[in-house]
Order: sequence, then C-alpha cells, then structure tokens
Amino acid sequence: MKDRPVLISAIILTIIIEIILMILVYNKIGSERLPTQIGRLTIQLILIFWVLSSKSNVGLFLLTAYHIVTGLFGMYSKGSVELLGQILIGFHLLIGLVIYFHDWIENKIEIKNVG
Repeated sequence: MKDRPVLISAIILTIIIEIILMILVYNKIGSERLPTQIGRLTIQLILIFWVLSSKSNVGLFLLTAYHIVTGLFGMYSKGSVELLGQILIGFHLLIGLVIYFHDWIENKIEIKNVG
C-alpha cells in the first residue's frame, strides 16, 4: 500500500465522502434511501478491496468506471442544479480520473517509495 499513495488517498477520500453523504441523506430524508446508500458503499468497498489486493487493473478500471458513470448519471438527476449536486458530479468525475491515472500523477509529482 505504501507504493500507491495517490490511489490510497483517493480511496480514503471516497470512503469519507460516501459515509458523510449517507449521514446527511439519513438526517434529511430518513431511512428511505438507506438501503440504496448501503448498496453503493458495499459495491465501492468490494471494488476497493479488489484494487488493493490484486495487481490486476480490472478492479481499478471498474472502480474508475463506477465513479465516472455515477458522475455522468448525476448530471441528469433532479439534484444536479443545486450546488451540492454539482460538487458531487465534479467529485465523481475527478476522483475517477485520479484513481485511473494515479501512477502518472505520482510520477509527475515525483512521489517515490521510501520503504
């Protein structure tokens, strides 16, 4: 895990944002959307564990695709006109690109494995 700090940081940020969203949605709407939110978090956690435990890029591609597709679907949702909706769309698109291109980003900012 030490050899991919940009990827690990993006994944941690994703989990934190998802949990915060679950809490905010629960406080505003109640338990009505909680099963959907838990399903989304479960899918993300499965993909994250696949990415971290395997050297295959299939999990990485699927996690990237999940974020980009979520961002694209978000553009056509009811909440996309609100500021929070636009921020989440941008977050999903940006984090998808960061996850996919984490190697390139690490090389550009010259993060080296010290351990």
